Amino acid sequence: MFMTERHESKELLFHEVIEKRCVLRDGEANRLKILRQGLEGERIYDRLWEEIGHTSLMIFRGIWMRIENAILQLDALVVTDGQLIVNEIKNYTGRYKYEDGTWSVNSFQISEDPLAQLNRTAGKLVRLKYLDNQQFDVEKKVVFVNSDFNLTTSSGEGRKHIIDRSLLKHYLRDITRSRSGQNASELASAIREYMIEDPMTVPEVEAERIKAGFYCGRCSSFDLELEHFRTRCVRCGHSETFEYQAVQAIIDFATLFPEQSITKQNIRWITGGAVSDRRLERYLNRYCTLAMRGKHSAYTIDTLNLGELLKMKGYASKYEKDKQILAD
Repeated sequence: MFMTERHESKELLFHEVIEKRCVLRDGEANRLKILRQGLEGERIYDRLWEEIGHTSLMIFRGIWMRIENAILQLDALVVTDGQLIVNEIKNYTGRYKYEDGTWSVNSFQISEDPLAQLNRTAGKLVRLKYLDNQQFDVEKKVVFVNSDFNLTTSSGEGRKHIIDRSLLKHYLRDITRSRSGQNASELASAIREYMIEDPMTVPEVEAERIKAGFYCGRCSSFDLELEHFRTRCVRCGHSETFEYQAVQAIIDFATLFPEQSITKQNIRWITGGAVSDRRLERYLNRYCTLAMRGKHSAYTIDTLNLGELLKMKGYASKYEKDKQILAD
């Protein structure tokens, strides 16, 4: 079974917000493309597990861990009796070569080394054997999920620790033959003790670059008609409630400026004054947690995931026409 949900990273959420509210610079656009490609690769991997079946396994997805002074990001960690299986997921395309510890694509050397990343992660996980007095082995594989990826290597390490798309289903099926019983449950509990929230620091963005106001959740256009309790996109006709739009704006602000307080003044700014102060205060009290009371009350939110936050806080606007949102 999947032990954790796979969410967009803070860095990806940040770049997706600035894509909507700014003109992207070249470096930002390239980084967004890389992050999206990586997440899509992880989702391909997840879908393969869904096809094969994973109810007898314990699979952690997209987690961060702190082991001693090291911070680890794990794309996938499968826990079985007496074994931790680390999968570093890559969504590369093109013709790659790996020789003598060096990776190249189309004859150009690249700086990223998936095997080095994998070895570092696996090495730190071994430390848990001594920190928690646990007995287990660590297996490690870099899995390439894209069928347009081709690798040439004569390296023994490469052949041993790399799984390409053509062999991936066979590899996952082999894992399902393992057992996840009481020992695996104890290992999974130990893993949870070392898990942390996404620790990445997002880049700073100048407030002057940010376009304030509501935008369409379907096509991202700011050209909206404001009705009494809803917005309607002039470009595509999509309609959303003020409440939904306001919550999205709160999340946008928290994503762009994590070091700043969520206040009525700040949310008034990012919404472009589209919501009355009275209604805005009601949304803040419902979807946020009051952290400081006073003339400039400050709030926090529990998650940057819009769907999760709406569900967590019981979003049920009578003006919501999208029944899927209410069902989720």
